[in-house]
Amino acid sequence: MSTKLKNVVLIQGVFRPDVFPLLKKLKKDVVVLEGRPSLQAARENCSRLQKMGLMPTLMADNMAGYLFSKGIVKEVWIASQTIDKEGAMCEIGALIIAVLAKKHHIPVFTHCAGKKIKPLSNPKAIQKFNGQSVITGKVKAFVPLLEWVPAKYISKGGTS
Repeated sequence: MSTKLKNVVLIQGVFRPDVFPLLKKLKKDVVVLEGRPSLQAARENCSRLQKMGLMPTLMADNMAGYLFSKGIVKEVWIASQTIDKEGAMCEIGALIIAVLAKKHHIPVFTHCAGKKIKPLSNPKAIQKFNGQSVITGKVKAFVPLLEWVPAKYISKGGTS
């Protein structure tokens, strides 16, 4: 990871295209979480940011805690499918990011997701990676794609 990152907005999930100009206005380093199992967040977010002249840093989802421990995350943006006064339905991984942000006193903003997704994926989505099996034998798999983030973890603002 680049040691030059000091003022990070961490983005999680796939956002609607009209959200990206808001990132450019922030003048912060943008770290994109990959978005397993599909990696769609990595593909779409990095591509859109590069087209806008921003150079994102791509990071594995499970490495977000490292950024918080270094004190360089200044904002978190999560893509939400829906939001109400009770919380937001977001892509899997959003809850742990929101909990980490609250622990580190970092604001979390929700922004509109790029498209509606199903709540569950086919188990094969995590049984293989890049076409290679990651398990041997028969193993059950549960692949949630959405999770609820309670309102207590979300700051006011955002575009959802």
